Amino acid sequence: MAAAFSSSQKRYDVFLSFRGEDTRNNFTAHLLQELRTKGINTFFDEDKLERGRVISPALITAIENSMFFIIVLSENYASSRWCLEEMVKILECNKSKEERVLPIFHNVDPSDVRNHRGNFGEALAKHEENLEENRERVKIWRDALTEVANLSGWDSRNKNEPLLIKEIVGKLLKKLLNTSTNDTEENLVGIQSRIQELRMLLCLQLDDVRMVGICGMGGIGKTTLARAIYSQISDQFEACSFLEIANDFKEQDLTSSTEKLLSQLLEEENLKIKGSTSIKARLHSRKVLVVLDNVNNLTILEHLAGKQDWFGQGSRIIITTRDKHLFSHGVNYYEVTKFNDDEAFEFLKHHSLKYALLENDLKELSREIISYAQGLPLALRVLGSLLFGMNKDEWRDYLVKLKSTPNIEIQEVLRLSYDRLDDEEKNIFLDIACFFKGEDKDHVLEMHDLIQEMGKEIVRQECPKEPGRRSRLWLHEDIFDVLKKNMGSEKIEGIFLDLSHLEDILDFTTEAFAGMKKLRLLKVYNSKSISSDFGDTFNNKVNCRVRFAHEFKFCSNDLRYLYWHGYSLKSLPNDFSPKHLVELSMPYSHIKKLWKGIKVLERLKSMDLSHSKYLIQTPDFSRITDLERLVLEGCINLRKVHPSLGDLKKLNFLSLKNCKMLRRLPSRICNLKSLETFIISSCSKFEEFPENFENLEMLKELHADGIVVRVLPPSIFSMRNLEKLSFRGCKGPAFASWLWPKRSSNSICFTVPSSSNLCSLMKLDLSDCNISYGANLGSLGFLSSLKALNLSGNNFVTLPNMSGLSHLRWLQLENCKRLQALPQFPSSICCLNARNCTSLGTTESLNLLLTAKVHTPLRTWELKSLDSRFGVLIPGNRIPDWIRYQSSGNVIEADLPLNCSTNFLGFALAFVFVCQSPSPCTTWFHARVFLDFGTCCRSINTYFYFPRFSQHHCDGDHVLLSYLPVQPPLSRHQVIHIKASFYIVSLFKHYEIKRCGLGLMYVNEEVNCEDVPMIQFSTPPPNNSTLVLKEISAGEPIECEDMTMTQNQRRPVEVIFKLHEIEF
Repeated sequence: MAAAFSSSQKRYDVFLSFRGEDTRNNFTAHLLQELRTKGINTFFDEDKLERGRVISPALITAIENSMFFIIVLSENYASSRWCLEEMVKILECNKSKEERVLPIFHNVDPSDVRNHRGNFGEALAKHEENLEENRERVKIWRDALTEVANLSGWDSRNKNEPLLIKEIVGKLLKKLLNTSTNDTEENLVGIQSRIQELRMLLCLQLDDVRMVGICGMGGIGKTTLARAIYSQISDQFEACSFLEIANDFKEQDLTSSTEKLLSQLLEEENLKIKGSTSIKARLHSRKVLVVLDNVNNLTILEHLAGKQDWFGQGSRIIITTRDKHLFSHGVNYYEVTKFNDDEAFEFLKHHSLKYALLENDLKELSREIISYAQGLPLALRVLGSLLFGMNKDEWRDYLVKLKSTPNIEIQEVLRLSYDRLDDEEKNIFLDIACFFKGEDKDHVLEMHDLIQEMGKEIVRQECPKEPGRRSRLWLHEDIFDVLKKNMGSEKIEGIFLDLSHLEDILDFTTEAFAGMKKLRLLKVYNSKSISSDFGDTFNNKVNCRVRFAHEFKFCSNDLRYLYWHGYSLKSLPNDFSPKHLVELSMPYSHIKKLWKGIKVLERLKSMDLSHSKYLIQTPDFSRITDLERLVLEGCINLRKVHPSLGDLKKLNFLSLKNCKMLRRLPSRICNLKSLETFIISSCSKFEEFPENFENLEMLKELHADGIVVRVLPPSIFSMRNLEKLSFRGCKGPAFASWLWPKRSSNSICFTVPSSSNLCSLMKLDLSDCNISYGANLGSLGFLSSLKALNLSGNNFVTLPNMSGLSHLRWLQLENCKRLQALPQFPSSICCLNARNCTSLGTTESLNLLLTAKVHTPLRTWELKSLDSRFGVLIPGNRIPDWIRYQSSGNVIEADLPLNCSTNFLGFALAFVFVCQSPSPCTTWFHARVFLDFGTCCRSINTYFYFPRFSQHHCDGDHVLLSYLPVQPPLSRHQVIHIKASFYIVSLFKHYEIKRCGLGLMYVNEEVNCEDVPMIQFSTPPPNNSTLVLKEISAGEPIECEDMTMTQNQRRPVEVIFKLHEIEF
């Protein structure tokens, strides 16, 4: 919203035009007094005497330098040429046609002014007589009077003069406030998009009472946004108040704040409250706009805007705060977003205008500031104003200094939020800032870089020169110094040591930790440990530089978090017993036995000993009663799990993945009533599941990939809550003996009993399980809730009818090279991956899949099942003929014959591609369709993916087919032209597109087009609201290679397909 003129260039707020002899000593004098009382800078010609026929240059300058104009049209106004010339000049300065001219009809009828009757008509007639040689000037005056009379103004007849003057000045004052803010808005980057979002929450068109919050971190622009919206909408309310709450607001300030609020809304200066004056009593019938800026506690909100019924219908209450938790469920709020890089650069460009910066220097400096500020307007403003005045060497030096010494002005604003926290909240905040920012999102929230920096600076200032007397240490130089010199004190609560910076041998001695009696958090890690294999090798190298003293001890019983990556001792110290410990993580450790005997750690919730390759047995868990998560993945020498594992009533996650020496589990494991996820994959020597496995009644996920157990408990089919079951890679005679009992020497079968209670099972993975020809997979039909089925890498030739799996959406058949035909599918199917199923026929398979998808009668509301994620990947080099438009290469451009149908449903999209090299990645398919309506365009987006479960790439050519719906359906003649460009985006550029195609699908239309192969819905009888898909014509597809159109003919639009690869 750009203002048409700039208030910063105007000398006067308002110019008063009046006829001196009529109103100088009465109405205009009273008006002038009220204007000056309100602080409105007014131009008033004290000696209002005609000094000639042409107004003076000084008066012209005054008019040009005024923002608003008040014209007092009195009885003899038109008799003065001077007044008429003033009016003409005023109108010339109002070319923007904004409401800058405010006419007052003082004891005259506005229609007389408009139609040149009465005194105005007589005065103009006399001017014509006296100016016969220049009647054109009189015509200009006539037109000016008519134009002014048509403007919105005030008729003073039968009005109380003091009240009328107060009304006029009040409206002018509002306009001045709005104008000054609008001028500022010209320079507020990104403000309009944020105002628009806020307007949507305010719903100004409704007459209800609404409270809307604006929240965000300090310096993000909450007050700026509140002032901008206030200026735009304040004229829609009977009364308005913008109340700023001081940062040091105290409860005793509530009365004065209430007085100030009521004074502004009731327009009564110096209003004083005696007793318990109710805001509701004074305002319940008034439509008001209230902004409470910088609310920092609930008491303020409850006292000043406690309930919606305190205010009249149509009122809006806007609250800005850093704490969105102040808002109740009935208050919607807008969270102010930080600048993106483009907005940040525009913001800095504006601030750079007053400095003589070379363009390249501006770009370089702006990049540095934007990187540091991370989109925070406050930081951009402070640093921009500061650095743009420096030369290049100076600002480069300052940016280096910022890394160790934050800017004070920025820090002071950010610290206000911290100062309002209680002691416990401050501790949590500093823990996050110093240690946990960017950690697992399930454990900690994200934090802006500058807020993190502020938190770290608070800790530094605890003792700037002695790190050993600070509460938290994270810089390796500080930690090395403290440990080497035994400078640790009771002040230290947390240490996070990165060993990747270690150059010399570091001694861990009991003496070094002896003073740290309040140590709560200890993490020793190396940031260069990327993968598990590399991590183990790296740890051996790094930890040889860490030397533990004989009989090393942890001296703090306050320890709550212990993470030690690559711990090099064979066990924890004998006296290790931190009763408050919540998390113990020691991945890649050299531990052989965690501890001897029983430890009482009744608050411990998580234990991670993953990849501890020397670990032989687990500890006794009997006094770790609150343990919820146990990770023993990659403990390749683990042979024994202590029976007390079954006593962990709260354990919900257990991973024994790749424990290669583990043969069996204690029977008491079936007592784990809370266990939800159990991973025993790649335990190559695991022999049998314990009996009563069904007692794991809360189990949702069982991952048993690559195991060779002899007996699978039948009770597994009775697990009502099981949602995900994976036996990937379970093959060989031992496995087949229980999973697929032999029918003959050449066939095996997988049998789910008809009494199966797997009513929640949604994902089943039987890939690479050596399921061969003759296997009976028909019992899969009993899995009524199944959504995803993976049968990749098996040797069957046929599959059973799957139409009964009414919830099945994803089917993986990758590398089933003997499979000769696809079965019948349910209409719910949306993704089929048949990569490298080289015995399948392309066209027949695709037609069968489409038959499953759309030949099934669909009720109207079921059309959504034809969703944007319907896709097929199958071997072949030919796109089906019913896809009308086809082209070699990757581009199609054509006119669409939508005049053949009432409603266009969507596109069938396909392309043939070849993979040129192995690609062990998951493949993502994206599509964006642009439709040309002649006068406008419309885009549609879709995506789906094909997970790749093996390292095999696509053998030969493959066809990818997708359905892309258009919702709502398009009408006859709507789409004129389309251009389709197909792309496959890969990290390694594996793919080449050889051919592409586009087909059309219609709904509710009889076929009446000649030679137009397409898919179309026919209309059923009126009393049966079903839709049946039919394939019409199977002629040769139309080549589209020469159908390109020039830019002058029609604006081309695109369909963009992208295959993305991501690491799997």
